Amino acid sequence: MALSQTQGKLCCTSCKSEYPLICCGETSIPWLYPKPEAALLEWTARYRGFLQHNASEYNRLNRALATAHTSSKSWQRISATLNTLREHRQQVVSILQPIGFDSDDLVPPVTRVLNDKLPRNQGLSSYASNVFRDWAWENGENEALFDATETVLNADSRASVGAVLTLGAGACRLPYDIHRRCSPTLSIALDLNPLLLLIGSRIIQGEHLPLYEFPIAPLENHATGVLQECQAPARLRTSRGGNFQFVLGDATRPPFASNSFDTVVTPWFIDIIPQDLCVFVPQVNRLLAKDGVWVNTGSLNFSHEDPCRCYSEDEVLDIVEKHGFEILAVNHRKVPYLQSPHSAHGRVEQIVSFAAKKRFDATTPEPAPYLPDWLLDTSRPIPSSPDQVVTSSAHLLTAQVLSAIDGKRSIEAIGKLVSREYNLDVDECIHAITRILVDAYEDRNSAEYWGHS
Repeated sequence: MALSQTQGKLCCTSCKSEYPLICCGETSIPWLYPKPEAALLEWTARYRGFLQHNASEYNRLNRALATAHTSSKSWQRISATLNTLREHRQQVVSILQPIGFDSDDLVPPVTRVLNDKLPRNQGLSSYASNVFRDWAWENGENEALFDATETVLNADSRASVGAVLTLGAGACRLPYDIHRRCSPTLSIALDLNPLLLLIGSRIIQGEHLPLYEFPIAPLENHATGVLQECQAPARLRTSRGGNFQFVLGDATRPPFASNSFDTVVTPWFIDIIPQDLCVFVPQVNRLLAKDGVWVNTGSLNFSHEDPCRCYSEDEVLDIVEKHGFEILAVNHRKVPYLQSPHSAHGRVEQIVSFAAKKRFDATTPEPAPYLPDWLLDTSRPIPSSPDQVVTSSAHLLTAQVLSAIDGKRSIEAIGKLVSREYNLDVDECIHAITRILVDAYEDRNSAEYWGHS
């Protein structure tokens, strides 16, 4: 699409759609989602969900301070955590303030929003630990990932990587390292998540950004959070005339013209997107000029509901070749992954990196929406399946059990009510109800928040 800039927005010259420009330091980041208003609504909901969870956690800790059995050490820890939560909330609100999530815009029709619904696993705080991996820990993880990328890229005989696009850039450390060490003519870092990209943008522009890390398994003295000073080794020029730029958008529907890039990089990406790899690979092909190179690095841990889409490494390489690429190099290695120095939790990942050269154009299929057509078109029949019947029954029983809770009935009392209604054994009902309540209790205590995605 052809865009013109006017009054802090980009405007499509053909369809007249408007795309906001998000002011971030010295640069402006275009909001290039396929449906910009729907995406803004989706991210506003995630932003308000973060605020709600932060407030709920704050209130829970406040109540704990008032209990009689709180020891002096516990009181000090909980008080410190309260201060951390309050400051962390202010940090996130400040970072996202340029987007305007606090405005009260009209809500678009539900079906228009659902057509461009974001995957549920892409929350505001998803992959928050990556920020600290990228810009605070200095534990060798970034160097290991760049080395894996460089190893396969060295199989490319071109004199320059040219214009580079990173899809799923996150907090942007890998595209930053590629830019400094491979000297591209242009680098564009695209990601779906506005919090991660705005953080990466500010740090790359030279800011020393204080952010709280909440280790998954905190070591001693880190249970209340760790205030990290996130910074880049050196600033890059991202303002007007600079050749490192940021874009907010959907990497499965990249908003760029065909043949726009010489190199496309996808780090820790192709196995987590909801889109079938057979649909995504032609999109990469479309973006690359002839003889352009696609570099992928990360795990291949596909977890789609459809087993046919959970590809093995051999299947992945076959799909890449089928859609216009020649495999230049494949590399396997173990790398450290999210090994925070402040956490007892950390792991080592076996990753697969490959470089593939575009040899011919591939047919690009129309990207399918995330949700099925019967959810997007309310006039279509809902398909029936044994799985849905079982799930529906479970939801009905859960609703009945939760509605029976009145502050007086016990699990046994509710079990007898359910037993009479369904003519089931009382002990079986008690077991099922206990399972439901355990799940509800665990769900309440595992809500996503910063650092716990």
